Amino acid sequence: MTAKNNAGFDFFDSLMGSLQINSKIDSHIWLTHINLCNSKENEIPDSGQIADYIFSKNKFSKTKFFLILIDRKIIEKWTDKDDFVFYQELIELKIKDVKKIKNIHEYKKRGCVWKKYIDRTTLIKIINSSSLTPIESVAKNRNVSIIQPNKPFQLEALKIPKPWGYESWYTGIEKRGVVKVLDKHGKTELPYSLNIFKKQILGDYTEDIILLKKLIPRAEDVIGDLYYEMHEKKWEVYVVTEIDKSAWPKGIAVIKAGLNPKKISEYKKKFGNDWKINLINTFKKTTNEYEKIRLKIDNCNEVISSNLLSKESELREKTASFVGDCYVKNGDIVSFPPYLIHSLQHGIKVIEFQTPHYERLIVMFGQKVITQDMWDTNEALEKIIPNEYKPPQLKILHKSAGILLERIVDFPHFTADRLILETEMIWEEQLINKYQILIVISGEATIVNELEESISINLEEALFLPISMGKYHLKNTGDKPLICLMAKPK
Repeated sequence: MTAKNNAGFDFFDSLMGSLQINSKIDSHIWLTHINLCNSKENEIPDSGQIADYIFSKNKFSKTKFFLILIDRKIIEKWTDKDDFVFYQELIELKIKDVKKIKNIHEYKKRGCVWKKYIDRTTLIKIINSSSLTPIESVAKNRNVSIIQPNKPFQLEALKIPKPWGYESWYTGIEKRGVVKVLDKHGKTELPYSLNIFKKQILGDYTEDIILLKKLIPRAEDVIGDLYYEMHEKKWEVYVVTEIDKSAWPKGIAVIKAGLNPKKISEYKKKFGNDWKINLINTFKKTTNEYEKIRLKIDNCNEVISSNLLSKESELREKTASFVGDCYVKNGDIVSFPPYLIHSLQHGIKVIEFQTPHYERLIVMFGQKVITQDMWDTNEALEKIIPNEYKPPQLKILHKSAGILLERIVDFPHFTADRLILETEMIWEEQLINKYQILIVISGEATIVNELEESISINLEEALFLPISMGKYHLKNTGDKPLICLMAKPK
């Protein structure tokens, strides 16, 4: 909501009480309690906007901490539940100098969120019984993280088991799991963390943010291979971070992608301009035959015969031969636009950025599919891009002594970059009204915001950087090159 909209919203109609409280650290604490549970969700400003507006309309000449307790409710769209979830937010404004304060930028704003209501009396007792600041006292008591709109927050990796290994989600928000923001006080689910100061954190972007994942397939052939699949909306990019030498002794592995160029040449030679339709029809026929064998094995309650297993292996290899081989080593980039068939193979660990789409068509799989009864072979192969795969071309954005910044993909919805810093080197990043998701894939670093507040980040840790940070400094604090990946929306 804009300032004009804020002015039109009657906060004081929802006021539950306002009073001065005392605590161990200070006697100049003002608490205002607002109940927004009966307001329409799409008409309510975020709590940061509410705090700015109420503070601007009042005089707190001796106040050092201005607190707003807000009661809210929400239907969690990322679940299957239709019932409202009730929750509370506490906003703390710490005023730097009550005598000199002139505008809302001269105080420090922080917040925390928790489910399960506590009454105002209990909240005051929590604050009074602690020597911490009010927000720190409550966050520690509720075991939740503190969100600051101009400081990065750390994303907890959520492990999701898969038939082929597992994924670690850093920004996933869906019914299979919701990641959390964590700090020394506790953890808070990501959607609540994004929405408490939504305008300052996301700007005009929705909470359907860029997805960041780590994929760790098992090293065993077939068992560690992912689905051969195709997406109609999703754009994704992989950065290879490790190749298991037990699976790929020479350190060069294969990711399956696009149509096999040998098959394309073969069918062009044999069918001329009709090569595509004939190749796809043969691909369908072979895959459908393979699916019948897989269903027999997957639904068999008896000992599977060696003849059936041999037939399965033969048809699996025959079907896979229609898909091209993309050879990769550690550090390589592969990207997949919609309608491109692909499959990450066993023993190849990758970091993935993707658009927030949860859809796919399964062409084939060398194991039992748990999420659906049948494959989507015919529909998928009717829609795939019938070309061989070519990896993305990297673009150098900056190169100087000890610093290299490369754009690894430029998708319609987001860009992703790779930054390499030698020891002790510093990079200044401008967010320019865009949030950023950052993960370290080698080394360690410290990020410093404009208020000189810092946060450390280590190997395979990820941060969400709010829009209101504006800019930050990233310093390599380790004894080897720092490599991090950064994604921004468009």
